[in-house]
Amino acid sequence: MGRRTDLSSLLSSGAAAPATETAGEGTQPVARDAAHPVTVALADLAENPDNPRHELRDLDGLAETVRERGVLQALGVVPRAVFLAAHPHHEEAVGRAPYVVLHGHRRLAAARMAGLDEVPVLVREDASRTDEDALIENVQRDDLTELEQAQAIQGLIKSYGYSQRQVAARIGKTQGFVSQRLSLMKLREDLQEALADGRVSVEDARRIARLPQEEQTLPGDTGTPPPTVPKARRDYGVIKIDSRGTPEEVVESLRRHLAPAALDRILELLAR
Repeated sequence: MGRRTDLSSLLSSGAAAPATETAGEGTQPVARDAAHPVTVALADLAENPDNPRHELRDLDGLAETVRERGVLQALGVVPRAVFLAAHPHHEEAVGRAPYVVLHGHRRLAAARMAGLDEVPVLVREDASRTDEDALIENVQRDDLTELEQAQAIQGLIKSYGYSQRQVAARIGKTQGFVSQRLSLMKLREDLQEALADGRVSVEDARRIARLPQEEQTLPGDTGTPPPTVPKARRDYGVIKIDSRGTPEEVVESLRRHLAPAALDRILELLAR
């Protein structure tokens, strides 16, 4: 038999266990190294108005996991003052909460459903490109629908003047991926709504988008609403691992999908 490899030793190599600190009951942000999580009350967190995800899907299962084991991966947040310095037009939307959530809106919603009072967060001190960062994270994790991706990509092009090639490089996708998503923005607004609520498939939407808007209609539109197209079910938060892979390949997959705080939690569980 070959040498047995300890998965926990592979995970822990080169990684230091982060310290966790409670923010306390005050409303002043805690000054800490952004590489270490702190614990913040849910009431102290406002959602990012620029979040590209329009719908938080499949929350029940995540809420149950959070109820049993807590939030295993820290949310990414930024102090309110830092966020408003970069996005002053969002002052009313974020309210008086001392932190704004940049990443982890599903985890925040699940924590609320689970009845938690506080969650771990990683505090950042830069909010200049929060919309770009949120898009990159969500696209890489396949967390957005095709239409949400298209709307977010179009927003990046308008906000930063990126070309399709530049957007593709920023989000780690091909130019063809970007071009396909942007084709959906050529749909009339009512057809975009039909795509969003499942009355038309993505494949049909792309075909329709090739037509001039005055010629665009729903497939089989005869005045009677077409049947709803079932939305594909997604296993959000599930990491697919090849059971025949080596320990090194398993670790690489975990590192590719999980934040350092989540990896440290896995190490805790493996050590039990």
